[in-house]
Amino acid sequence: MQEDGPTGRDREQITIKDLSAALGLSITTISRALNGYSDVSAKTRERVQQTAREMGYTPNRNAQRLVTQKSHSLGWIKGDGSQHFVDPHFVEVFAGVLREVKHYDYDVVFASGAEQEIISLYQRYVNDQSVDGFILELPQPDDVRIDYLLKTDLPFVVHGRESRSDQYSWVDIDNFGLFETLTTVLLAAGHKQIAFINGDEHYSFAVERRLGVQSAFQKAGLSEGLSVYNAVHPMVHAGFQLTQKALENPDITAIIYSSAVMTVEGRAAIEASNRTVGEDLEIATMDDELRHVDVRHLEGLISFVRAPLNDSGHALVRQLMKRIQNKGGPSGELVPGRFKLRPHLPAHLIPDHFVVE
Repeated sequence: MQEDGPTGRDREQITIKDLSAALGLSITTISRALNGYSDVSAKTRERVQQTAREMGYTPNRNAQRLVTQKSHSLGWIKGDGSQHFVDPHFVEVFAGVLREVKHYDYDVVFASGAEQEIISLYQRYVNDQSVDGFILELPQPDDVRIDYLLKTDLPFVVHGRESRSDQYSWVDIDNFGLFETLTTVLLAAGHKQIAFINGDEHYSFAVERRLGVQSAFQKAGLSEGLSVYNAVHPMVHAGFQLTQKALENPDITAIIYSSAVMTVEGRAAIEASNRTVGEDLEIATMDDELRHVDVRHLEGLISFVRAPLNDSGHALVRQLMKRIQNKGGPSGELVPGRFKLRPHLPAHLIPDHFVVE
């Protein structure tokens, strides 16, 4: 026997006209309330949106686009390097982005291509107006993607910064300040031979971190004692090899890692070298709070500076939506860093604008 299914009215999609009849408001007011226009009071917007949810209203994206000239999609274009999509740093930011766009009733259009094809991909999405703005990650100095997008009228936000950051919206951490501070603390604790295992200096974040470490040495009046080792992006396999290389210098008493991913891998190289973390070797690391990299077993053994990448994903969407909704010019947002040092290290040297756990 065939079960009774929804009939008549139940099968029909709820429309703006239905909301208008239910609320006693004009179709124009309903439309503008649903699209967040500021000329509709916050109380009315909330009333309309609540009723829409209760009645099961789903916007017709094609009709909505004709009214608002918006696609309700954000673009993210990424090079298709072999390791890029398994990079836990990327996964964490992307997860934050996907959670945040839901609050704006937006989707993310994701595309990839060879590095030499990236600008043509941007051109395609700009020309067909299929996205309202772009999210960029891993900026390089004088980034060609930023060159192109600054010549268009389309909003974009960058995870990171390069020299033109006053011209676009961005989300970042204080890479220079955090690593300068971390190095200053280790130098003050008596470590004059420090290895810095950094990311890929093709990207601005890694350059800023190295400059911060070097600045701490310069301020301490030291012209030597720093050894810098660079990974190739996305750093997922570099920790062991670079730690081995650093420990070929028996005078190294401290290692700073640019990522907890490399710290976890470097631990095996340290153990194989007969050095002991927390005794004859001090370790400090950036911790992006990656859910798939468990560092709880290192608590108390090493020092951390923490800034969750998932928070950056949420912030990227907020910053981009401000531009899409014409709520001001380009602006930046610093995700705050938090220090958790081993007890014997001089925490009083950490500037007040950073949090000490």
